[in-house]
Amino acid sequence: MRAAGINHSSQHSLYAAIVAAAAIGATFLTVAFFHFQNMVLETVDPYGYGKIAHEFVERGFTKLTRRAASLYPEFLAFVYGLGGSDHVIIFLQCLFHAATCVLVFWLGLRIFNARTGLLAGLFCAFHPMLLRYVPDLHMESLLTLMCTLMVWTTVRFHDRPTVANGILVGVVGMCATLTKGVALPYLGVFGIISGVLALKQHSMQRVAAVIAMFVAMAVVLAPWTYRNYQVTGGRFVLLTPGAGDSFLRGYIFTRWEFATLQKPPYTDAETESNNWFRQIAHDAGTEWEKDEVVDEQNNARIAKRLIVTQPLDTVRKVFVGLFTFWYEMTSLKNSLVPGSLALVGWALAIVGLRRAHREGRPSWLIWLPIVVTNVFVALLIPLGRYSAPILPCLMILAAFGVDTLLQRPKPVSSGSASPGG
Repeated sequence: MRAAGINHSSQHSLYAAIVAAAAIGATFLTVAFFHFQNMVLETVDPYGYGKIAHEFVERGFTKLTRRAASLYPEFLAFVYGLGGSDHVIIFLQCLFHAATCVLVFWLGLRIFNARTGLLAGLFCAFHPMLLRYVPDLHMESLLTLMCTLMVWTTVRFHDRPTVANGILVGVVGMCATLTKGVALPYLGVFGIISGVLALKQHSMQRVAAVIAMFVAMAVVLAPWTYRNYQVTGGRFVLLTPGAGDSFLRGYIFTRWEFATLQKPPYTDAETESNNWFRQIAHDAGTEWEKDEVVDEQNNARIAKRLIVTQPLDTVRKVFVGLFTFWYEMTSLKNSLVPGSLALVGWALAIVGLRRAHREGRPSWLIWLPIVVTNVFVALLIPLGRYSAPILPCLMILAAFGVDTLLQRPKPVSSGSASPGG
């Protein structure tokens, strides 16, 4: 029994090493050949994260914006402060991708089986949506790692609901949230579900563990919110400004001509949105992008009015957003890739979920973050790249679907017949 256990563990370590090697190889090839492709824009710092980070190094955190108030530029500033360059950051993002794939293997192994974990890890290792964000200064590689690590901690908590594991979920989950706020809704939903289960089981240990989770979240968030309060001269901003901006953009990006990609969303829809925000700011007697906290207040006021006065259009935007979340990119050509992969992934995931339900496996730990994130982002601006953080979870379910299809009924031997049969 002991020898068998050692061999079994060695096989799992081998699988994890295979996944890590495949992911590293895929990222290095992506970086090497990134500038030879014409599918996506070749810009090292498309959203100015590097510029923001260099300002952090030189002057510290002096202005609150939705991108500055993120953990990603803090990470870049830390690397720059140690003398690192963009090349070092890209190398670290290769490691982030590999770490994500290895975590996916262990999640697949824990919830389902070793073959599922191996397949899921390899699916992620070569997934173009995950590889795309490695070669330049996009936050998605870090965000995907943090979200996958958050799911790993929730699985660990589900297995052993101790105070220590509750603190781990809270700390990791809030670090994921500080990277991008889309992680917060799942963290809250998981905490509520865990609390209800603890109360149903009348387990004080579980209740204490859930309380520890929320306390840890508050402890990690408090300094961040206080920093925002200080920088803005006494205005309360919990995480980052920009929710109103995203909510309003969603009305435009989910219109028929953009959802069907008859017009390019990242140019035409972006331009129309920006013009709208300038008009909103002008009507409020301010200037757009001069102060993002003020912009947020102006946009939130318009968003509330639209919800009341145009409820059907709001429902339309959210419903369409549930689907554009999986494919809407810069053009029809590069939208077909994530859209097709998501469609295949969901088809396989449904096969796996049906089997998981029959076998009583806790697959909800994997599908819940997908559903919560999908719905939450559909409320805001549901673009294809925002699906990246939960693609690893979808790949786990898809891998279990493949594992299910690979199962073959075992022939019944004559020796297994019942006596007298």
